[in-house]
Amino acid sequence: MKYTHGEGVLVVVALLAALSGCADPASQTVGPRISSDVQIDPTPSSSSSSDERNALTKIARLVAVAMDNEPARQRVKRDMKAAPFREHKLQLASYLRSKDGKALLQRMVTLNGGSETDLFTTIAEIRPMELYMPVAKHRESWTGSAEVLVVSQLDESEPIVAFNDRGTPVTLDRAVPPDDPTLSLVPVETDFSQAMPAIASKNVRDRNGAAIGTLEPATMRAAASMVTCIDVCDEEPMSGGGPAPIEPGLYLEFSRIVDMKEPWFRGDPELEVHIQGPNNSFAPLYGEDLSCSGEHAYDYRKVFNQDTGFWEGRVMLFSGDEVTSFINKFNQGFHILFWEDDNTPCTLKLDSNALVQLLNSMATAFSTVAIKLIPGAPWKLVAGAFVAALFSNPGQWLLTNDDFVGVAVEQSSAGYSYPANTHVIMDGTTLNGRATIVYRQ
Repeated sequence: MKYTHGEGVLVVVALLAALSGCADPASQTVGPRISSDVQIDPTPSSSSSSDERNALTKIARLVAVAMDNEPARQRVKRDMKAAPFREHKLQLASYLRSKDGKALLQRMVTLNGGSETDLFTTIAEIRPMELYMPVAKHRESWTGSAEVLVVSQLDESEPIVAFNDRGTPVTLDRAVPPDDPTLSLVPVETDFSQAMPAIASKNVRDRNGAAIGTLEPATMRAAASMVTCIDVCDEEPMSGGGPAPIEPGLYLEFSRIVDMKEPWFRGDPELEVHIQGPNNSFAPLYGEDLSCSGEHAYDYRKVFNQDTGFWEGRVMLFSGDEVTSFINKFNQGFHILFWEDDNTPCTLKLDSNALVQLLNSMATAFSTVAIKLIPGAPWKLVAGAFVAALFSNPGQWLLTNDDFVGVAVEQSSAGYSYPANTHVIMDGTTLNGRATIVYRQ
């Protein structure tokens, strides 16, 4: 596909892979994967104009060529390292207007052949963008050398456009990051008003300050130094009086996601697990978001972070009090939904009937997609009967950046059996993972 202004050729094709039988999803491929050896001419998305795409292509090429300049390149590396945000992100327009961004700005203006006003006029044609190095391996090894690539994209359904530091278009695989350090220009997903607190985070793996590194919260670093304990810790006391008692509630203790719904050039995924079900006894088939667990959950008991395909530990999904309140009002079950959330943390824009249609089709295929708690010792999780009649404004949900990863389905209902797990994660009728979800009391 040729872009106007001679910005280059991008080669992409989508490949679909199917899962079969009871094979472990860890060894399977789910969803679209992109190859670099077949050319297609993708239809532009209606959510971004050709003018905006052309403007972003122009800016991405200017940033890429600016990386051939040693002072500009080293300054960008230092400023990214100092950025107190997840993955050391910079908000492009704000950065270029700042004193720190002058080196990059002046280099881009010189290459563009106009004035600063001309450059910012082009940037104003684009939605707010963030600039960062999304691949941890790149951030933690790049010390400011040349041969830097820049990749850009507007909507996730659109092709990616990439350049090297000579301004030459390069073809990148959407599924696999290149070996060369790569900067990414994508729409803003970060709240730049909320910096990671210095007292509760630390930059790690930065080659003693020579590389950008990765900023990690203290809770993550503490967890990494501990041995994960699940059932063993319940039975064998540790020194110092044994482990703290487990608060009653529904817990996620293992998660294996095949397709995290976040390509490498858009950085780490923001995986969240939501409880969705009725909240009013007068409308038992109307679904609402009842609880959220994730990196930015509002309830500290529900905070966890899954950046890769595997996660193991223990995080609360629904407290004992929330469970009791729910089963006292409703005979139906509730959904456990997995999302890759690129919008406001723990806030889903569920205003389309697209998801409920998907859940309905799954309920037909698997008999049910809901989970129901039966009081007892221990409380049993069984197949429920709830499918929400919600999402009254068609189309809007599909315009958000939130990606539906899947819904937890009782294994036997979906025709799978993983002895170490309790549920499978289904994206429609496609197996997208497995999980261990249990009630503890």
